[in-house]
Amino acid sequence: MKLISLYRVELRRLLLSKGVWLVAVLSLCAPLLGYSLYPSIWMESMTGDYIGNPVLAGTTVGAVFWAVLAMKESNRVYRNNTSVLTDAIASPLSLSTARVIAMMTISMLVTCVCSVIYLPYTMVKMEYLFQADFYFANFLVFMLPTWWISILLAESFYQLSSRMEIAVILYILLVCLSLMGVTSSGYFEKWINPMVIAFSDGFVTWWPLRMGLYTRVTWLCIAIGAWCISLLAIRKYQKGLLLSVGIGLKKVSVLVGAIVFVVLGVLLWVKQPFIDHGPDEWILEDEMVWSSGTISEAHYTIETHPRTGTITAKAEYEVKRPYDGEAELLLNPGYDIKSITYDGEEIAFWTSDEHVDGHRATYFEVPGGSKNGGKLLTVEYSGFPTLAKVMAWFSVQDVVDEEYILLGGETLFPMTEYYSIGKSFLEITIPDDLTPYLDHVPMTEYLDNQDGTRTWSSECSVYVRDFSAAKYEMATFMAGDTEVKFSYSEVYHDAVEEIGAVQAVKDVLEYCTAHYGKYDWIDKNSLILLQKGAIVTGGYAHKGVSTWFESVLSPSTLADAEKGASATDVFIHEMVHQWWGDLGLQCEDDGLWSCEGLTVYTTYRIAKERYGELYAKQYYVDQWQAAVDAQNRNFYNRHPEYFELLPETYQARIRMTNEGTNKYMRMPLVILKAQELVGGEDAMDEILREMYACRSHYGFNYGYEAFSYDDFLKFCGLTKEELNLD
Repeated sequence: MKLISLYRVELRRLLLSKGVWLVAVLSLCAPLLGYSLYPSIWMESMTGDYIGNPVLAGTTVGAVFWAVLAMKESNRVYRNNTSVLTDAIASPLSLSTARVIAMMTISMLVTCVCSVIYLPYTMVKMEYLFQADFYFANFLVFMLPTWWISILLAESFYQLSSRMEIAVILYILLVCLSLMGVTSSGYFEKWINPMVIAFSDGFVTWWPLRMGLYTRVTWLCIAIGAWCISLLAIRKYQKGLLLSVGIGLKKVSVLVGAIVFVVLGVLLWVKQPFIDHGPDEWILEDEMVWSSGTISEAHYTIETHPRTGTITAKAEYEVKRPYDGEAELLLNPGYDIKSITYDGEEIAFWTSDEHVDGHRATYFEVPGGSKNGGKLLTVEYSGFPTLAKVMAWFSVQDVVDEEYILLGGETLFPMTEYYSIGKSFLEITIPDDLTPYLDHVPMTEYLDNQDGTRTWSSECSVYVRDFSAAKYEMATFMAGDTEVKFSYSEVYHDAVEEIGAVQAVKDVLEYCTAHYGKYDWIDKNSLILLQKGAIVTGGYAHKGVSTWFESVLSPSTLADAEKGASATDVFIHEMVHQWWGDLGLQCEDDGLWSCEGLTVYTTYRIAKERYGELYAKQYYVDQWQAAVDAQNRNFYNRHPEYFELLPETYQARIRMTNEGTNKYMRMPLVILKAQELVGGEDAMDEILREMYACRSHYGFNYGYEAFSYDDFLKFCGLTKEELNLD
């Protein structure tokens, strides 16, 4: 029979199989695990919670179901002792090919159905943050290819061993390899559970999907190659493995396919452009050797290509005093230097293969010695920004996309020894609907190229730590005597209007400054509040600038009753973290005391001032007390001996509930009780002011110990027993 006819027969047979329908139903249910039991994405965002986690859970769990089906179907003719009959009708090789293609077809149909089933719920939960193309792309990039890879590998293991139990063991070992990872940045080992650090809501970037697609194609090539090898081992004429392989080698086309796909997969793995090929830990070596020369001015011209995620650029240095001997510059490993010229003439250079802390070095020598100064040194380079392996488990630091651009350091332009350079100027071309920020300050000068792009220009620091561009909106207003530039993604425009975010920022800045002290990073009565994407870990603060997380304005955050009585109060809560936690006073988290308790208490005080004592009592104090009372009444909290007998899953749920109650409900009540004992609100404000003044010792940016509950008691002159609520 021809392959097309066999495929039709196998497809019809599988569609009539109860086992196939069971696998299909289980695969459709698998994404449900991603909502709570099997979260995969580290950084919290609504896109991660309602798209990434379900898709990745369905990808991993569903892949196992399809592998079981593949091995079961491969073993069917031998289990039923019908192999002699089937081999007389068609060759085992053709049957295996038709069966695999039929299962891949059905898995594709199940993937499509799965994406449609979860679509309405996802749209409702994500509200205005939902993007249909990004949603469907996750199913096509992660779920479908991984299911195909699993089918091919399972089929391969069975054909190689002809034993169900051996095939299962081999598959389990490969799954364990994927789940554990071999290195600390084991993106590519994770064939069944693709790794995604973060998805962004308001600053959508396709970087994780680009890398996800690349890893899927890499493993798909490896799986096809393994499957082709297994076809050579199909048992014939009652022969064993080695003799069957000898017979199978006569199939030259299969042998060539096996070699081509395996080699292609290995090359894709070795040459992958997403993560550098350096060590897993920081080396922290200063290799710069440019101190012998002086540059009077540096001009950087950069053109971004969001569709491909690449840049082309040119760095021009006006050399005042040339370098003695070999010179060096550092650049992102994903870039290739096209040429280096001095006074219009090309000079020789060589680039190291060694990747160190997210960069690699290029060496060259300026001709003519010290008498040949006052000339132009030009470096032209281009490529795809590569993530440092030492950062691979934390965040995506550099990305070029149509809706979000983030570059800095060696990813923006070559790094020379910065103290040898005078002035620096940057010209960068980006899509005309993006607003750029250079080291968190908005750029103002641009040239419209009339082709959908703008070229922005500005004098810049010798070492630009952060260039970002997105579809920003900015609200400029006064908070007391401070001018505030409040910048956020345009996606959140309606949310900002609905919750009165501008007024809330004013209230927080005015209240906290008056009660606790002026925020460190206000400079010359000016403050930029800049929203950053979820792909960036950690906050940033410097004089006049403070960044804040995009999750502050997400629907899930604004609906969090533990943080406030309304969306406005929740936003206030997040802004208060500028004082308590994040970039202000860093508090030790011991399960009870944390920056959350101080922030909830402060939010209550602001709400009391805004809406009155009755509102504050009803929506804060009464809610706190009700939650604490419920916690105290809980049977398992009162009888820990029975708690220990519960299954671990139920124990974890109770612990999580208690942790939330302690931080957001019990601790504010403790602070409120301390307020009464120290003499009222004014006395507590004075204590908190003194605490905040100590942030130079306990602050996030200083690396010292965090402010503990014992420290709080010392400031209040109280004991734990006095503040016991039980």
